[in-house]
Amino acid sequence: NVLWLVSESLRADSLNPEVMPATSAFAEKATRFERHFSSGNGTRMGMFGMFFGLYGNAWFQMLAATRGPVLMDTVLDAGYDVQAYTSAAFTYPEFDRTLFARVPLERLHEGDRELKGWENDRRNVGKLLASLDERPQDKPFFRFMFFESPHAPYDFPEDAVIRPDYLRDLNYIALDDDDPIEPVRDRYLNACHHLDTQFARVFAALEERGLLDSTIVIVTGDHGEEFRELGHWAHTSPFDDPQTRTPLLVYVPGRAPARVTRMSSHLDIPPTLPTLLGLTTPSNDYSLGHDLFGPVERDRCVISSWNEMAIV
Repeated sequence: NVLWLVSESLRADSLNPEVMPATSAFAEKATRFERHFSSGNGTRMGMFGMFFGLYGNAWFQMLAATRGPVLMDTVLDAGYDVQAYTSAAFTYPEFDRTLFARVPLERLHEGDRELKGWENDRRNVGKLLASLDERPQDKPFFRFMFFESPHAPYDFPEDAVIRPDYLRDLNYIALDDDDPIEPVRDRYLNACHHLDTQFARVFAALEERGLLDSTIVIVTGDHGEEFRELGHWAHTSPFDDPQTRTPLLVYVPGRAPARVTRMSSHLDIPPTLPTLLGLTTPSNDYSLGHDLFGPVERDRCVISSWNEMAIV
């Protein structure tokens, strides 16, 4: 089985025991890639590289052709029970025409636009967990969920507060260089803490159902988030570390936990997952990434925005 959890705007240093205790505990069971880069500084390019293993300039061609990635071809052709959830929409960005182009629309479950991101996260986790109990028992499952809690304006319920000095009213569109950093960042960290409570529900459900011995679990973010460390707010501006670094955990049943300090990229997920599922086609036939558990060590990676590319 495959269970894939992706959060909006999850910067690498948010994954620590204070802010995300449940996810930090789960990381001790997984392989944790500690110098991991997104393939973009925004959602489209980050998610595109994560699924296709290609540079972001190919997004436009794949969208025009309504073409899904080899990774999802592998899963669908193998007969997996596929369900995908998002607390945003699959039509914006257009993941229904790229990442999940071959997945029937009735298997793509969107958030309620009348709800806040954290409310949709809670609701969708409930739906995802229910789908595990209702799934066909004669098929492996593939579950994907995109979380919105850490997306600006970083909303969260009061029971998620770990930084009480957070900014109460945030208009993130109007943020400028005169605004104080810490109250905004504290608001973001509270939102990340709420995200952790929802990840915790998923981890607990896998354990309670005895699924951890048969399920690959991926946890990451689409990209990072900057709080003016290098002069900018949020993301989609420069290709700096705060905007492009995000956590990556890969749990593989039977594989010993590890911490990997060498550079890795979202582009490396598409060669890794199909290989773990038994695909023998050489990954360089369909991806520009490298197997995360293979011998190749990166000394650079390519990151894309809407109309630029960078080598890091």
